[in-house]
Amino acid sequence: MAEVGRRYNPNEKKPKNTGKRKMDKVLNLLIGIVVGLILIVAGFIVIGGSNDKESANDNKVANNEKQDNEEKADNIVVKDSKEIEKEKADQAEKAKEESDTQDQTSTDANQDATNNNVQNNTEDTTATDSNISSDTTANADYNYKESKTATIESSNDQNVMKVITDSNWKPTKTSQKADSSSHVSSYDKDSVDWKEKIATIATTTGLDENDMIIWYIKNGGSPDTSIGIVSSKDKKKNYRVYLKWVENEGWQPTKLEVLKSYKGSY
Repeated sequence: MAEVGRRYNPNEKKPKNTGKRKMDKVLNLLIGIVVGLILIVAGFIVIGGSNDKESANDNKVANNEKQDNEEKADNIVVKDSKEIEKEKADQAEKAKEESDTQDQTSTDANQDATNNNVQNNTEDTTATDSNISSDTTANADYNYKESKTATIESSNDQNVMKVITDSNWKPTKTSQKADSSSHVSSYDKDSVDWKEKIATIATTTGLDENDMIIWYIKNGGSPDTSIGIVSSKDKKKNYRVYLKWVENEGWQPTKLEVLKSYKGSY
């Protein structure tokens, strides 16, 4: 007898795998939680590292500033009032000395300029005038170092090296009129009297008139006396000559001072 086969029944229900599906959901949920935790931890690590770096930099800057402040504090010297007053006084004294030096330099420069102008104006007038007698060179060969009648003395003036007087000094013969009622000392550089003063100073000092700078000639305290300050053109020889007028004879030297410098001798 033939076996009758089992017929397919489409309405037959297959057994459901409910347990496996639940397990898969649980696993997926756990995996998601783990991933979330990993991300959270990684975020904390990144943020924490950045904060630590910034904190380290801030600490380093703060330490550097502290060290700088300490060094500055170490370099500060506390001075008492006496030291401060002394420093102020020293600075004021130094400023005054610099000012005095500048003023003196300016004065010397102005005086040199004035003297140079005097020299330029008198170069042509110091030559012996044709109207002056050739006897004005009576002392032309005079040399106080070789004179047996010269007296040499020291001086209290620090600018004067020696003082010379000589009984053998003679007046420089004048060409001014002997019948004049009275002699008038002249400081006009074109006058005969001025030129006779220059000739007397030249012969007394031993300087050539062409090698002589006339720095100053002034009244000696009376109408018949004069004082002249001269030097050689190289300014190595400096003299101050005292003159007096001898009636009807001319200008006669009375004293010769050998100077260290023409400056300050006026």
